[in-house]
Amino acid sequence: MFSFTLQVDNGRMLPFLQYVVSIAVIDAINHLSLIKGLPNLPLKIKWPNDIYANNVKLGGVLCTSTYREKKFDVVAGIGLNVENRKPTTCLNALLEQLGCSVSPYKKEELLRTFFDKFEDLFGVFITEGFKPLECSYYEKWLHSGQEVILEERENDSTMKISLVIKGLSPTGYLLATDDQMEAYELHPDGNSFDFLKGLVRTKLQS
Repeated sequence: MFSFTLQVDNGRMLPFLQYVVSIAVIDAINHLSLIKGLPNLPLKIKWPNDIYANNVKLGGVLCTSTYREKKFDVVAGIGLNVENRKPTTCLNALLEQLGCSVSPYKKEELLRTFFDKFEDLFGVFITEGFKPLECSYYEKWLHSGQEVILEERENDSTMKISLVIKGLSPTGYLLATDDQMEAYELHPDGNSFDFLKGLVRTKLQS
């Protein structure tokens, strides 16, 4: 686990910052795999900020911010299972499953490579926004075309609504459509442990 601090001027950029950090984590692991001659691991991002491999969580990103003197002070925290095999799995265990017994990932190498990758991504993010990084994020996430079933209570009944995830909305939440192709923005409900099982939809203006 490690954390670092940075500043952001534009509050509208804050929701996307954890996505930039998540991209940098996977890019760092993939880069080390390349230079060590190791196979790429099947790493994916589960929205909004978890790192998964083979449907098992092995890391996560959390960004918190405070506003002071017209700037947002952000603390970005990252947790990643490199060597600890419990309670889920770790990077080196995944390598063993792929038949690799040499050149495991080392925490110091990952830390250094992460900051190299993040510095480059953050430079793009601050000057051009998240748009240039979207493709990289979508390549790494789990959710394109995924169907989610939302349960909405109306009076004393519960209505189930089927939506298909299309990407990220302009404000950084999930963008989805129903069977009539109406667009909705999906927000966490604030109570559910699994974000995708506790979503609240907001219809977007056409």
